[in-house]
Amino acid sequence: MINIQVKIVKTFPQTEKLKAIVNLTIDDSFAVHGIKILDSGKGLFVAMPNIKNGEKRKDIFHPINKESREKLIAEIFSAYQEQQKELEPAENEL
Repeated sequence: MINIQVKIVKTFPQTEKLKAIVNLTIDDSFAVHGIKILDSGKGLFVAMPNIKNGEKRKDIFHPINKESREKLIAEIFSAYQEQQKELEPAENEL
């Protein structure tokens, strides 16, 4: 089983389309930086790190099968939701 450690590097105000930037470590062997959590208006989604190739963007990291993608996204959203819960009490104190 793959071990994925997720670190929320930065979060943005709820009014922004970009919600968070995430780094992760896979099996204590590989690091991936610059994963984004975005709000499309239809809900949150994960955008993998990418580079511009002409007029298009190309992912430089991505899962190659459905199961890996689902696990990766679940881990990222879980870490993001946990972090958001921790922030709620601080926001309510303002």
